[in-house]
Amino acid sequence: MNVTNAMKMSIRIKASNDPIDLQALKESGGRYLDIKYPKFEFPSEAHQMKYNRIRRRLRGGEGSNES
Repeated sequence: MNVTNAMKMSIRIKASNDPIDLQALKESGGRYLDIKYPKFEFPSEAHQMKYNRIRRRLRGGEGSNES
């Protein structure tokens, strides 16, 4: 087993049906998991941080002037 693959863990958070959240999920490289309790899954913490930045931008909050 490759040690780097063993250390790699995905990040999961509670899913939302809000169109802004779904757009941010798509732009950040995350994916929707349709399980008993739906989740958003990100390949890494960096992807989740990108998701949070995009959500803020789309909602017109902090960081809305970022490109």
